[in-house]
Amino acid sequence: MIVCDKYKKIFKLVTANTEYILKIVHKKYVAHLFYGKKDLYDLTIYQERAVDFAPYVANIGVNFSLDTQPYELSFFDSGDMKDTSIKIGNSNGDSVTLFYYKDFRIFRGRINFEDMPYSRGGEETLEIIYYDAVSECELHSYYTVFPECDTITRYAKFVNCGERSVAIERAVACQLDLKDNGYSLVTLCGDYGRERNICVVPLHTGIQGIYSKRGHSSHQFNPFIALKGKETTENEGEAYAFEFVYSGDFEAQAEKTFSGKVRVLMGLNHETFRWRLDKGESFITPETILTYSSQGMNKLSQNLHNHIRSHIIPPKFAYAARPVVVNTWEGMYFAIDENIVLQYAEKAKELGIDMVVIDDGWFGNRCNDSEGLGDWYANKDKFQNGLAAFSGKIHKMGLQLGIWIEPEMISPKSQLYAQHPEWVLGCRNRDLSLGRKQLVLDLTQDQVVNYIVERLKKAFSGVKIDYIKWDFNRSLTEVGSSFLNSGRQGEARHRFMLGSYKMHKLLTEAFPDTLFEGCSGGGGRFDAGILFYCPQIWASDNTDPFCRLPIQEGTALAYPLSAISAHVSNSINNPFEKEPDYDFRCNVASECMLGYEMNISQLSEEKSMQIKKQANAYKKVQKLLLKGDRYRIDGMQSGEYASVCVSKDKSEFIFFYRCTNNIKRTKIQLYGLDPSIVYRTENGIEFTGDEAQTVGIDLPLQSGEYRYFVLHAEKKI
Repeated sequence: MIVCDKYKKIFKLVTANTEYILKIVHKKYVAHLFYGKKDLYDLTIYQERAVDFAPYVANIGVNFSLDTQPYELSFFDSGDMKDTSIKIGNSNGDSVTLFYYKDFRIFRGRINFEDMPYSRGGEETLEIIYYDAVSECELHSYYTVFPECDTITRYAKFVNCGERSVAIERAVACQLDLKDNGYSLVTLCGDYGRERNICVVPLHTGIQGIYSKRGHSSHQFNPFIALKGKETTENEGEAYAFEFVYSGDFEAQAEKTFSGKVRVLMGLNHETFRWRLDKGESFITPETILTYSSQGMNKLSQNLHNHIRSHIIPPKFAYAARPVVVNTWEGMYFAIDENIVLQYAEKAKELGIDMVVIDDGWFGNRCNDSEGLGDWYANKDKFQNGLAAFSGKIHKMGLQLGIWIEPEMISPKSQLYAQHPEWVLGCRNRDLSLGRKQLVLDLTQDQVVNYIVERLKKAFSGVKIDYIKWDFNRSLTEVGSSFLNSGRQGEARHRFMLGSYKMHKLLTEAFPDTLFEGCSGGGGRFDAGILFYCPQIWASDNTDPFCRLPIQEGTALAYPLSAISAHVSNSINNPFEKEPDYDFRCNVASECMLGYEMNISQLSEEKSMQIKKQANAYKKVQKLLLKGDRYRIDGMQSGEYASVCVSKDKSEFIFFYRCTNNIKRTKIQLYGLDPSIVYRTENGIEFTGDEAQTVGIDLPLQSGEYRYFVLHAEKKI
């Protein structure tokens, strides 16, 4: 709900538990008053007073300065000395920017993006319209409210209303000015194979934040940040979160002043973005999801999970059952053919696995990682009767078929590159860097996008494909386009991302019943932008369970369990296992969307029975993971991971515990249960929700160097 007091020029954006309040001051400026718990707003953040060395607006007086007050957006070199969100390169050569409030409107729903991902639905939208007489541009700032999720999204549109061209040099559509409350900055940081570890650092005076200049959201920094209060725990205290619905370069930062103010900015990375705006043209930014919790970090995560499941992930797949898959990669790499995969399929059927996924190696002259990308047709030596006939055999066995693609990349050793060397990203007179022996296609051009889409559609014509794994295996360098003139080269990175989104849109529309899974060398493009097209994303190429625990814990802070793809493999990168402990590995992977990544044809009878039991048990609880609310357990020490996923009606829960050190914990308190319900576990143990949350439950820990268990309980009927 959006409430407007036209007399006071105050706007309130109201969700189930929060309020966001802004006000027009001195008829020209849009001030931020409050964002927090409903009915507890404190408007003292906005206080006009004279401050030495703060530039002030002469016709208003010394008490009014853009440098000292909280605002919804800030403008470069116009009196606000903090880092600013909007910067326009004017036709006169300077970049001084100052937009004044012009008008507003409130309307049902939202503006849907045609060429970018966005949050579907939305109850109402507030549009604040600004105008800058020097650049002759309008700036439309949008706030869309999603009451049931306690979320608000922000995005902006620039319109050149003048005769002369201007350049957008910074387009950060989400700004939030706050009083400091002893906040810490929470980020998800890492590297290839070590993605999205939770990092918590107290805010210091100055700017701190994260970014990507890699052409994708990156393994190093995820486009998510949060601020948590100094007393905030998993279930108590206040916290804010910001999540960018975009898969390319971004920046997210918090700036704390010595006087105790905090400014958060999230948007396109200004170092790698510049957009020329000619007469009559417009530009719209990606959106940012905002949420606030007064009930700790668990509620913050649940708000984001509910928003992503309800408004980002394609509705057809948001809560639909996901297949338990076996992927050929770690079992066979490039050495696949029809007969080998059929053997996999026979074994998969025996194990209760739903789907066989053909990973790399099925197309073109693709026998290693240095050739073939771009040549999207089935390799006739490996699939002599074609993919359609092979797909028929798989489905006749009662299984589903998945396949791997990497459509944005190209091998220098490929037929496509020999025919169209100009179809790659590159800068004139510069040598091209390789990444994983690959170049990147120039997706700024529709002809390149359309060609790849049509090639894949032709390759899959008549083939029943149930699942497509979409990979993206290198960062962008020398980002230029031979199709763009010199005045528009600064647009190449964003135009590339728009081309990628167009490719995603066309292919998901061409295969509407196919489940797409995102991937980028594992977790290098794990973001809400990809989830708009791909309901789940491969979390990391590192499948070792000890490595996966912090990766999955960090990922689940910002993204729902239904979005996280995790496999049981034979890969060992830890000192605890002499051979793979499949029960422990399944315990780790089965909190997410479960699959297997090994040569199942070589399994012993004992291991086969073990995996069959795992797959059957997982299918019984997957619905809970798809729809439930996840709670992290407070008070865990380093090496301990504990969480409970509770159904919306509180009638069922599943609890995971893993301890990878020497902690001797015997009881643990759960969260999120109904105190009045009597729960019964599969082995007949009964307890009330109140007992589980106050006294705790006993931990039936496994013996060995690490300990783990999973507990599924339902309401006693």
